[in-house]
Amino acid sequence: MNNSLCRAPRRIVLFVSLMCCFASVAAMAELAAAFAKHPSYGMARLSPDGKHLALYVDADSTPSVAVLEVDTKKPISLIEFTRERVPGNIQWANNERLIISIARRIGSAYVPVPTGELFAINMDGKRGKNIFGYQAEEPRYASGVMLGAIDDKNILVQVNPWGRAGMDKLTEVAKVNIYSGTTRRIVRSNLRGASFFLDRDHEPRFAVGADDDADQIISLKVKGELEWREFQSPFDNGALPVAFTEDNESVYILGSTEGDKTVTGLYRYDLKTRKYERVFYAGDVDISGVAVDPDQNVFGVSYDRNYSEFTSLNDEHELSKKVRALLASFPNSNVTVTSISEDNRRAVFMVSSPTKTPEYYLFDKKKGAVEFLFDAFSHIDDDILSPTEAFTIKSRDGLTLHGYITLPGGNEKRHPLIVMPHGGPHARDYWAYDPTIQFLAAHGYAVLQVNFRGSTGYGTDFMEAGYGEWGRKIQYDIIDATRWAIAEGLADPNRVGIFGASFGGYSALQAPLIEPDLFKAAIGYVGVYDLDMLYSTGDIETMRWGESYLDKTLPETPEERAAQSPLQNLDKLKTPVFIVHGEDDPRAAFAHAEALRDALDDISYPYEWLSKKGEGHGFYDEGNREELFERILTFLNKHVARQG
Repeated sequence: MNNSLCRAPRRIVLFVSLMCCFASVAAMAELAAAFAKHPSYGMARLSPDGKHLALYVDADSTPSVAVLEVDTKKPISLIEFTRERVPGNIQWANNERLIISIARRIGSAYVPVPTGELFAINMDGKRGKNIFGYQAEEPRYASGVMLGAIDDKNILVQVNPWGRAGMDKLTEVAKVNIYSGTTRRIVRSNLRGASFFLDRDHEPRFAVGADDDADQIISLKVKGELEWREFQSPFDNGALPVAFTEDNESVYILGSTEGDKTVTGLYRYDLKTRKYERVFYAGDVDISGVAVDPDQNVFGVSYDRNYSEFTSLNDEHELSKKVRALLASFPNSNVTVTSISEDNRRAVFMVSSPTKTPEYYLFDKKKGAVEFLFDAFSHIDDDILSPTEAFTIKSRDGLTLHGYITLPGGNEKRHPLIVMPHGGPHARDYWAYDPTIQFLAAHGYAVLQVNFRGSTGYGTDFMEAGYGEWGRKIQYDIIDATRWAIAEGLADPNRVGIFGASFGGYSALQAPLIEPDLFKAAIGYVGVYDLDMLYSTGDIETMRWGESYLDKTLPETPEERAAQSPLQNLDKLKTPVFIVHGEDDPRAAFAHAEALRDALDDISYPYEWLSKKGEGHGFYDEGNREELFERILTFLNKHVARQG
């Protein structure tokens, strides 16, 4: 196979390995606890005037929102929540008042679930009030999302009425008073489960939804008209409006056309003439982000072929200059602007990489300075983190595949390797900090990730190449990437394991059925193990378009689905197995793990088991995560790390 290892230029970092694969139990527990811990800070948001900063703080295990004065860093308030009622997002409605969306832990569940409630409070911690949701004075049995402020007293809220999977009723936009909670409907969509997009005058102009076949529908509301009309889009399924021009007559849209080989580009579309022009197109990778200032002026795009890249679309824009300066100041890092003051003077941005836990900084144009704010994972010493490099290979049938390999420190030339297929399958891996990968690397394991066919980010054709091939060609891509790492001398062929979550958990069982002698250990984490069970368990089948999505993406016939289901082919299994699942998983139902366990019991096949009540699609409780890390490491050390 043709291949290349894409190495990003980087400063030389002295890597100090804390332990070898056979670390002491005490040291293993210490690292497991550190990597299992949630971030201590996050969601940093500047007030519109840039004078104050609100952020999430884990204050002695109490979820809180802190407000600071930017110039002096003087604390203004600490707004405490509870374990059962936590802040889900933070937004400013004006220079005085915050809007905090609420998430709740329901029953025995560990993970907080967004409820769509909106809580308003002054930055000094006074005049707190539930302004939207089932506990507001005007109760709404719906989920609310703040779309933006229209004046100092009112915000626009997207209203998603509760129903089956929240998708059965028409969505609305409501005007909500941020002090009284008084609510008035502005407009109702003609689509179920739609999301709204506002123009520069804060008027809802687009509604983006999906039909019963999971195909996108876009409605357009012409300025001055009351009714919605179908948007005659020249773009393929998946188009998304991102910003209006200053005159509100044209809109920037992310989408693809036939001439662009289904790869997403940025276009400017004239709503009157229906003509469009391409603004930016990367060629073989989708645009992953559009840089827009507070006034909806577009000034750049980002995309992730291997590493994150930024292209300026307006070199004279102040924020474009700022982003390019930040990228130069923090080379070999991901730089993301998370909050901007209305006058563009101040911006909060996040810097991260596989070897740098996310750090937040403040840029002040007037001072011409960058100031460190906080490290989201201050309990992690960045010096113990291992570098991640991108690679590009050809699959056995000629597709270009991109992926990442994380190599631990030490003197070993051929490392024990853990293959980590991502979930989805319609998702992708990025070059980024990942606590699970770094935990494994700290114990001497190399970790391989590959964006197999079916992944997002490389065009619709690449994604759809995975349809019907969950258990075949997708797995061949994972196996081909594994064999590439071995051929490159990066991995020991006798010490290879596979570990994945969700679809990755499915792959962790399916790939060893195809190549029984390649993998020495398999860990299925919140995985699905029988494809037909997806039609009767989990939340996909409850969604309005769920069955259509499964029909489109799974193998067509029951016989083929059985042939690509690990549960139906355990007679081919030769690999030691560890099954991990949350007993309250809404996506990959716990029934999958139980069925796999029972089938292994029926054939007297040994396995290890870990399940937790209250956990959903991935462990959330820090104690449970710590135990999971320790159990994973013990299992891998037993079956993979020993010299073969």
